[in-house]
Amino acid sequence: MAFSPLPAHARGLDPALLTPGSAAWHAASIETRKAWHRRRARERRKLAAREQPGSAQMLALHLEQFLADQPVGCIAGYWPQGMELDPRPALERLSQRGWTLALPVVEEMNKPLAFRRWQAGDTLVHAMFSTEPSPVAPLCDPTVILVPLLAFDRLGQRLGQGGGFYDRTLALRPGALAIGVAFAAQGCPAEEEETLSLLPVGPYDKPLSVIVTERGCRQFPQES
Repeated sequence: MAFSPLPAHARGLDPALLTPGSAAWHAASIETRKAWHRRRARERRKLAAREQPGSAQMLALHLEQFLADQPVGCIAGYWPQGMELDPRPALERLSQRGWTLALPVVEEMNKPLAFRRWQAGDTLVHAMFSTEPSPVAPLCDPTVILVPLLAFDRLGQRLGQGGGFYDRTLALRPGALAIGVAFAAQGCPAEEEETLSLLPVGPYDKPLSVIVTERGCRQFPQES
C-alpha cells in the first residue's frame, strides 16, 4: 500500500502519538520511531523489574554458564541505572572465577567509552551519565563487554538510550565479545507485525550475536 507523503512539520510528531503502520509512522524519522520503541520498552522493563525480583541472580547463572568456555580475561560490566537488569551478582561470580572486572567511563561526549578496573568495595564516583570507578583506577582493555539494552528484536538488533556510546565503542573494539543484557520482556514481541517485532535500524546500527536475559542465553548468528 502506498503512503501519501506528509508535510515536513508532521514528521516531528510526538512519538507517543504515533500509530505503528500508519502514514505518520512511515513518514517519521528513524529517531522518532526509535523514541516510540524506547517508550514502550521502558514500560515493559518496569513491569519485569517489579514482577521478577530474582532476575539478577538468574542472569548471573546464565552468564557464568555461557562464559564457562571462554578464556578468562577482563569483563566490562555496568552500574545499573533505574530499572536496568543488575549485572553485579554476575560480575561477583565471574570475579571469583578469576575474571578482572571493569566499568565504563564517559571521558568525552560523542566519544567511545573507556574502561577502568573495578572490584566490589572500590571507591566509585557519580558522573554525569553513570556511576564510574575512580579516575585513578587503571584503564582496562576488556575482552568481553556487557551492553545494557532498552530493547532487542529477533535479529539481535539492540536499542539503547540514544547516546551512541556503545555503538562508537563496539565499532572500535571488533575483537571484544559484546553481550547484550536485558530482561526477556524487553524483547520485541515476535508475534506482532513487523513494525512492532523489528526495531528501526540506521546505517550505524549493528546487531549483537549474543543477548543474555534472566531466562537464558539467546544467540543470533550474524553474516560474516
